[in-house]
Amino acid sequence: MSVSIGFQRKMNEWISSNNNGVAFRPFLVDGNPYKSRVFVVGAFPHPKLEVSGEFQQFEYMEALVDATLFELIYGEQMQSRENKGIAAFMHWLKEECGERAVNTTITALMAESAKHLKEYSKVLSEDYEKGYDVFGQVLAEFQPKVLILHGADALRQFRQRFADSLIDHYAHIEKVQDLEDVGAFAELFVTNERKIKVFACRSLSYYGKTGEVFTLFKNEVRRILS
Repeated sequence: MSVSIGFQRKMNEWISSNNNGVAFRPFLVDGNPYKSRVFVVGAFPHPKLEVSGEFQQFEYMEALVDATLFELIYGEQMQSRENKGIAAFMHWLKEECGERAVNTTITALMAESAKHLKEYSKVLSEDYEKGYDVFGQVLAEFQPKVLILHGADALRQFRQRFADSLIDHYAHIEKVQDLEDVGAFAELFVTNERKIKVFACRSLSYYGKTGEVFTLFKNEVRRILS
């Protein structure tokens, strides 16, 4: 997907810090995010990618919608167990469900670790708050039908941030692994007429190459998307 001038302006707002250049990764997708029905949602984007200069900034925006370009530029930095699991799960969504999902996070602020993200809440408080705002803006812009939260931290933050517009049918269940068995555990109301089904699963760092331990969960996701 080529980034249009209008979408480029919007993306530039999402990725840019007021004080520190490019600080955010609002999403990753291979193609047109407006055509994606599914968000795969983690806690925060890592590692922190270094982007400097106008050309690199434009290239970065292009890479966010082009998996081949993103892999070429940033692939070596994305080799964590969790990132590999996310990639494998998204490949399954594409091959088995026909879905080019959007890979996104509750906060768009990039960090090397959860510890660093916590430190940013004190030393980069403006960026820290903007990171959560960006996720809300991305959600409103692309309007997915399904959210798949992965990891306990993503589940906890999502419940906190969207408590006022969330119908949580299993609010009494706090352990994310237990929510895998119930399918869509909640509904997020975007408007009075439209709602998003919300799933949750363990961290995708446990996914491996085939996701065998996620078989029951994937079956439920496939059923909803069929």
